[in-house]
Amino acid sequence: MPQNTTFRGSIADGADAETIRTLAASRAETLPEGPVLFAEVDGHPVAAIGIADGHTVGDPDQTTLALRTRLRFERQYVRLVHTVWGA
Repeated sequence: MPQNTTFRGSIADGADAETIRTLAASRAETLPEGPVLFAEVDGHPVAAIGIADGHTVGDPDQTTLALRTRLRFERQYVRLVHTVWGA
């Protein structure tokens, strides 16, 4: 996973919804809905996962197994924090 990888949360609408559709364009994937986490390399989204549904999309040329695994762990962390602390 590149050193310059960041993760950010968003709602899958507006410009971020278009980004998700672009990431999924290369394969027939189920799009995540609602809150999502993006993995970004150098500020550009390369993968996304739905926090509620776990559906993932990503650029196959830029995502690695390590990045996809980290994205899944980040999703679980967000779900755990929400379960324990609410809101």
